[in-house]
Amino acid sequence: MSRERTESHGGAMATTAESIDPMGGLWFLLAHELRVLRKQQRLSQAAVGRIVAADHKTISNWEAGRNHPPIEALRILDAEWRTGGLLEALNHYAKTMQAPAQFLAFAEYEALASMIRMNGVTFVPGLLQTSEYARELFTLAGAADVEAEVEQRMARQAIFTRPDPPYISVLLSEVALLLAPQAVRLGQLEKLEKIAELPHVSLRLLMTDAGPQEGLGGTFHLFSTPEREVGFVETPARGRLVTEISDLRRLAVAFDRTSGRALSPEATRAKLREMTEAQQ
Repeated sequence: MSRERTESHGGAMATTAESIDPMGGLWFLLAHELRVLRKQQRLSQAAVGRIVAADHKTISNWEAGRNHPPIEALRILDAEWRTGGLLEALNHYAKTMQAPAQFLAFAEYEALASMIRMNGVTFVPGLLQTSEYARELFTLAGAADVEAEVEQRMARQAIFTRPDPPYISVLLSEVALLLAPQAVRLGQLEKLEKIAELPHVSLRLLMTDAGPQEGLGGTFHLFSTPEREVGFVETPARGRLVTEISDLRRLAVAFDRTSGRALSPEATRAKLREMTEAQQ
């Protein structure tokens, strides 16, 4: 039986950790995820407290939604539990109250995926962007808090360097690079060169003379998790989740067809070096 709500918090009644409703709002969702992740790690609240230099009562209050954890603690737990930045992302959107539910689901699937396929058509996918490139896109999209959006996007990129990173296969159109603003193009090319060298990343360019890239409305992602396959069609600032089997099949077919016309990873690295040198 659920316990009664016992404390007022921010105009709403807070719950105990056992009865908290993750559908009650983003702060409640963050509290719920903290408790779920702790239990998955088989840790006590005191043990979590030792990780973030807090006592067990503080952790209990976080999990019950009575207090909000500081961003520094969430970053430590994201790194310790290899969430791919999920807790920090939830904190960000709970503060701004601007996160679509679909984007929260996207961030979670991205963090849980064992394999990610990305098809970048007209812009570089968010996971590969420099902060300068991302700032340009969010500014053009009219984001309410550009710097907060950029910070959250950069935090997601911890997925590349975590101890057990997913295998990431990227098809990137030459058009996306040619459309990059001149002021940020060199930095973006240099970042792509570094990403292309990672052992768990396959980055392949589709040159303009290879024909158009296929997709379902533009740049998209396919996430393979232990439970299911999920897609996400990305826009410069947001996007939409794809869960219908027929649409997922179309994305997978589009990725495979495009893959057959892309440069090899080795040729892509050489082309990126050539493009970088041309910008210097």
